Amino acid sequence: MYKVKELLLRPESFEDPLFRIHLRCFQVYGYVASIEQRHPWLALIRCTIFTASIWLSCALMLTRGFLARGYDNINDGATSWATAVQYSAVSIATLNALVQRKRVVHMLRIALADLQQLRLEADEEELDLMHSTQMYVRTITLLLWVPSVVAGLMAWLDCIYRTIFLPQSVFNMVAVQHGEAQPILLFKLFPFGELWDNIFIGYLGPWYALGLGITTIPLWHTVITCLMKFVTLKQQILNKRVRDMDIERFKSDLVLQQLTVAELKHWHLQLCNSFVAEQLKIRRFVLELEQLLRIPVMADFIIFSVLICFLFFAFSVGVPSTMDYFFMFLYLFVMASILFIYHWHATLIVECQNELCFALYAVDWYNFSLPVQKMLLFMMMHAQRPLKMRALLVELNLKTFIDIMRGAYSYFNLLRSTHLY
Repeated sequence: MYKVKELLLRPESFEDPLFRIHLRCFQVYGYVASIEQRHPWLALIRCTIFTASIWLSCALMLTRGFLARGYDNINDGATSWATAVQYSAVSIATLNALVQRKRVVHMLRIALADLQQLRLEADEEELDLMHSTQMYVRTITLLLWVPSVVAGLMAWLDCIYRTIFLPQSVFNMVAVQHGEAQPILLFKLFPFGELWDNIFIGYLGPWYALGLGITTIPLWHTVITCLMKFVTLKQQILNKRVRDMDIERFKSDLVLQQLTVAELKHWHLQLCNSFVAEQLKIRRFVLELEQLLRIPVMADFIIFSVLICFLFFAFSVGVPSTMDYFFMFLYLFVMASILFIYHWHATLIVECQNELCFALYAVDWYNFSLPVQKMLLFMMMHAQRPLKMRALLVELNLKTFIDIMRGAYSYFNLLRSTHLY
């Protein structure tokens, strides 16, 4: 079991441009804490309550489907089941983050320390790479957060309007259960009231569960995106420095014209050693990231594949309402985006690793001494070792993502043909 002091970050960490938004959200939920907090142990309690809340919300939605009266047709249950299954996936992810909280904080510390060091050492080209990475992460964050927030606001505003002007459609659960009234959008997504018809679970419960969903689902996946993009940033900078092979940058007080052949060889070898150390550090970070991701991404692989197939089937055999269409499309977009960002960024890591060999060959190796040439050759051989990420049985790359989409479509065609006959 970890200690509270192992989970603390320095205050300036929460101002880092790459992780700022995500770390502040993590601090609210209790996954990380600042050393300036008066009672940092409260973060652990808050994190535990938060994780338990997601599991409870998931259990209520699944219980409604399995033990309550079920759904009269596939359209009525499509959005509720899609919500429940998405909560199942995020429940696994948040529990995994809680169990591996020490690893998460350790990786964040490494990333933040490296980013701070890079800003001190970076030249103009490297600063441009860092700035483009920050803009990229913000774009990905917006692409996942905006649809979730918009959908949540729609459900909340619909509930507020009907509570004020049409209270009979909100609080008359008996009529809803008998099919005499339609549930409001919030209760259609989170039908807790059909299990416990009281104000706390049936009414306030969906409000709280929706708040958890629209923040937690995009938050977890965009944090991982930040970590994966940080790896590619480190690889890009390493490849750039390898191509430059600038010993003056490695040791700023050197004057090339005053160095002897032996001294030049010594500093070139030292520079190569620093490249090897950096590459090994990147490999260790990727291995830690793989250990963090393998269970939740494998769960996403299974759950989202089935759910994508189910939603396509619901589109084809039923007559969804306009709101059902909107939420089904939203779920398809979010699930496909989540799967894509994992497999896409894992592919980028592999591609940047492959570029290291070309960067080593691109230097003027023929002008270096024989020991330096041998060192570069060994580095090229080491760089050819694959830097792939796996989620238990599944390799993360674009080919796997395409196979997931093909598989979901194949299962959908099978279900549709069975239904027609």
